[in-house]
Amino acid sequence: MDRADRHPTPPSRSRGAAPEKPADARAPSSLALASPLAELSGVGPKRAQALAARGLSTVEDMLFHLPARYQDWRERSTISALRPGIAAVVEGTLEKARERPMRGARWRRLVTASLVDDTGASLRLVWFNLPAYMAGRLPQGARVAVLGRVTEAADKHLEMAHPEITAADSGAGEPIRPIYRLPEGLNQRLYAKLVARALDEAAGAVRGAIPAELRAAWGVPTSAEALQYVHRPPADADLERLRSGRSPGHAALAMDELFAFELAMCIERERMARRPGLQLAGPSTLTDSFVGALPFSLTRAQVRAIGEIGADLDRPRQMNRILIGDVGSGKTAVAFWAALRAVESGAQVAIMAPTEILAEQHHRNFSRMCARLGVMSALLTGNVTGRERERLLRALARGDIPLVFGTQALIQEQVRIANLGLAIVDEQHRFGVFDRARLKSLGPKANVLMMTATPIPRTLAMTLLANLDVSILDELPPGRTPVATEVFEERDLADVHRIVQAEIARGRRAYYVLPLIEEDEGAEEEPKSVAAMAARLGERALAGVRIGMLHGRMRPAEKERVMREFRDGALDVLVSTTVVEVGVDVPEATVIAIIAAERYGLAQLHQLRGRVGRGSEPSRCCLVVSADADSAARERLEMLARCGSGAEIAEEDLRMRGPGDLLGARQTGALPLRFVHFIDDVAMIARAREMAETWLKRDPALELPVSADARTALRRMLEFGFSLADVG
Repeated sequence: MDRADRHPTPPSRSRGAAPEKPADARAPSSLALASPLAELSGVGPKRAQALAARGLSTVEDMLFHLPARYQDWRERSTISALRPGIAAVVEGTLEKARERPMRGARWRRLVTASLVDDTGASLRLVWFNLPAYMAGRLPQGARVAVLGRVTEAADKHLEMAHPEITAADSGAGEPIRPIYRLPEGLNQRLYAKLVARALDEAAGAVRGAIPAELRAAWGVPTSAEALQYVHRPPADADLERLRSGRSPGHAALAMDELFAFELAMCIERERMARRPGLQLAGPSTLTDSFVGALPFSLTRAQVRAIGEIGADLDRPRQMNRILIGDVGSGKTAVAFWAALRAVESGAQVAIMAPTEILAEQHHRNFSRMCARLGVMSALLTGNVTGRERERLLRALARGDIPLVFGTQALIQEQVRIANLGLAIVDEQHRFGVFDRARLKSLGPKANVLMMTATPIPRTLAMTLLANLDVSILDELPPGRTPVATEVFEERDLADVHRIVQAEIARGRRAYYVLPLIEEDEGAEEEPKSVAAMAARLGERALAGVRIGMLHGRMRPAEKERVMREFRDGALDVLVSTTVVEVGVDVPEATVIAIIAAERYGLAQLHQLRGRVGRGSEPSRCCLVVSADADSAARERLEMLARCGSGAEIAEEDLRMRGPGDLLGARQTGALPLRFVHFIDDVAMIARAREMAETWLKRDPALELPVSADARTALRRMLEFGFSLADVG
């Protein structure tokens, strides 16, 4: 395969694409990228304010606010071919337009009309709540095209509610129209015109990270061309590739930001190779005793990971390693081994977890597993206050306590650790890069081990995390209880309640996970909210059962209280959003019901499923699919029900949804990668790294004039204020 086949090809030059121009040409622009949107013709103060509330303040913001989806006006359907539930474009004559006041709101109109196609068949069109000034503007008797979803009315007639409408013979509009996420009150057609003006006046000023000659050699379109493509798709564009973010324009934008990212990682990798670390090479007294006393045999994957970590700690170079392991794969045992290796080498260790209850769990497990080794450990969380906290801080500063577990309380200004040799971060994606950096600052030469249970395919981990050393636990300990997974239709929710009720009757506990918090997020979404489900269970399905709620709007102390009550058996059922995804071990929890399961990625569903099956009892995961879910969503859930391995699920999730938030980057702001979200990114990441390495061989310091744009992009990335060693 030659290079032209392996890399994004320039967008086609058909209508909607940017014209060909020299790679290094700077098109004249009459509007600067940093110009406030108020300077764009058609944007007044009120519109500028509404757009700013959406995060769109400058012309550049508008250009990089990509369409959320696309409408295809190219295919025309006959009315006789329409079926309920499908979206279609139909062309015909608009007839019998009528209007009448809406009941209770006489200033608004209910408008109906008929669309008659060339065969004489008719389709009813309906507009509810249409403003009075719009009602009289329907082009009665004109030839029009309408686009909308077909439904069946109570009288069995097909109709289309609130269809898009345009004159069929005027040539108005584009054959593929972008649809944006917009503030209320700003319509799509007006916004599309504003974007067109911004493209015409400022797109030429957009500078990508990839140097022009490298871009030409590898066949990557310019950022200006890419923006033209995604905002003004040509008539022959592949709609599915546009909708999935895999069009040539999307690929060019992704490649540009990946190049800057890989450029930074290459530079960081070189810097890390020269960074001294605390060498931990003492006698293996504690670690040998720890492994020998374990009531189980380590898996081959655990032995391999321990060997990799041990080799790192034995060198005078700072370890910066991430340990990736499925739920229940034994990451904790590996982390405890690493901690003991540091302690027996004369250093101190800090283990940071995202919640107090998880930090307490680690501390309790360490005390149980390592009590006979005589290693003193302590717990530092927000609950440790007053004299006890002062005593603990003094002991850490003197070096008297070799091992401390904690939360963000570990990185407060008053904390000093005399000889920090190893920092371990559990569920690292729950922390921001600044949190991780502050932990490392407690010991400038400290080695770092990060851990995550998020299933990440090996290929992606090795390419995206190229600046980190990666250890993967890809097998489960023998004897782990599998979780039986089954897909239920929404109409069969009562069956799920009966399953839960039976488990509770046996003295066990259950989770319900829902996508929303309260009913006011939309009446049609009410059944999918935590508040509604908790109320409904308490009143009917699980009356008399002790039910608690957990969601992200609760204060941390309140969340901790609810989780403790569930862990300790004061609650039988926990109704929660996905904040329960990372939680404590509750061996008594044997069933989890995930409502509207189609809304989650497979990797996240697998994480949620891992909340149960932590004891010796058989466990179940009930995936409840919404009535309006499509067949593809159901196929994904059926696949999850068949697969128990996180590795399998991660590969499938990557294929279906892309890397997305696998590393928690979008929550923490760690990765400024807006366009990297599809399966081709795995190969693209490798190509971007190859391009970055090629360019750095030519200009290692990025000091040549041709590297100016790359230097600017790199500076923007580093303005996030972190070392890219912390990205994992």
